[in-house]
Amino acid sequence: MPSSSSPTENWRSVLKFITQCPICSTPYRPEQAQLFARQKRAHIVHMSCAQCSSYFVALVMEMGQGISSVGTISDLSFADLGRLEGAPSLTIDDVIAAHDIIKNIDFLKLN
Repeated sequence: MPSSSSPTENWRSVLKFITQCPICSTPYRPEQAQLFARQKRAHIVHMSCAQCSSYFVALVMEMGQGISSVGTISDLSFADLGRLEGAPSLTIDDVIAAHDIIKNIDFLKLN
């Protein structure tokens, strides 16, 4: 989702309910949030935890009189998000190929 060039309200204001790390419950500090993308009233925000070094990516949407959010714990750093933004999507063939590789009995053997 490309960033919108027109200014909107302060994007940090939509983060007031993402208060703590979902892994270790350490309170987030405002400087731990980075805006990855914005489009009208939708924001993709990346959070990093100073305590356990986990990452959290959230889609926060301003809707009428309220805010809706969906987020996920991730292993992607903010730089990883930028690097993967333009990458092609996985195809069903990619998924089948990965399944076949993992299913192989030699997959977990160390050489």
